[in-house]
Amino acid sequence: MFLFAPLFLIIHLSHSTMATTYQTQKYELLKTFENAELRYYPPVMKIQSNGAFGPLFQYISGVNESQQKIEMTTPVYQSTTGGKPIMEFVLPERFDPQNTPGARSKNVRVFESKPGYFLAIRFSGYATPNRKEQQTKRLLQLATELQLPMIGTPLLLVYNSPYRVFNRTNELLIEIDLQDSTLIP
Repeated sequence: MFLFAPLFLIIHLSHSTMATTYQTQKYELLKTFENAELRYYPPVMKIQSNGAFGPLFQYISGVNESQQKIEMTTPVYQSTTGGKPIMEFVLPERFDPQNTPGARSKNVRVFESKPGYFLAIRFSGYATPNRKEQQTKRLLQLATELQLPMIGTPLLLVYNSPYRVFNRTNELLIEIDLQDSTLIP
């Protein structure tokens, strides 16, 4: 009986405690391909750290200039810049450049994202380094096949808590240069 207790706890946390719904970043779906979507993301307020979850969580927990607690949203962005890890939280849509609290920590940067067009693919399970590498190859190959000019490097979007075991959702996005494109409706 005691052997099943840890498994029961994981299943319980995945389905009940982690069943909280979060506000999810909005985008406009422009075109659907067989295994991907072309999306337009408008600007949103974000917070960024050097790949560490802690400073971002402290910021939304009230360690910011207005000591305001802020709800968690999805997705959490993960990427690398110059070989260094980056993690970003999207702030709830009620925030804009005028009412977003400043960071009290030098490890958190508050900013408004730039609008952009992105090719997106979805995959399930945990975003392990091996899975991320496989899916990145898939995304880049698809963008090449569709003759979409890519900008920058892929971004990993994670939608679930690490405690959620089942029905996990992840996405990989690559920014696309759609100037003068017939793909824009």
